[in-house]
Amino acid sequence: MGTAIALALNNFANFRGRTKRQDFWLFYLFTVLMTIPTSILDRLFFSGHQYIETWAGIFLFLPSIAAGTRRMHDVNKRGWWLIVPFANLFFLVQPSGPLNRFEL
Repeated sequence: MGTAIALALNNFANFRGRTKRQDFWLFYLFTVLMTIPTSILDRLFFSGHQYIETWAGIFLFLPSIAAGTRRMHDVNKRGWWLIVPFANLFFLVQPSGPLNRFEL
């Protein structure tokens, strides 16, 4: 899981290339799991206001979009498919394809 997180965060603004399905979903799991400690810290220190959780979301927004775009490239789709609600989920769970136009 650490490798997938490091890969996504190190390539936070890289919208080229591909990301394997496992790496994408491990990073997604990390982003979801980050809400638990940030919510707890917000409740303890800020009376329920979501200051830390908001900053964590801002910090993880661009890496999430970049990882999603690279995942779309892995199934030979353009990154714009991320904005189509149910189609993107269908493509995100597809297995990695063979070499395609998005290969570096």
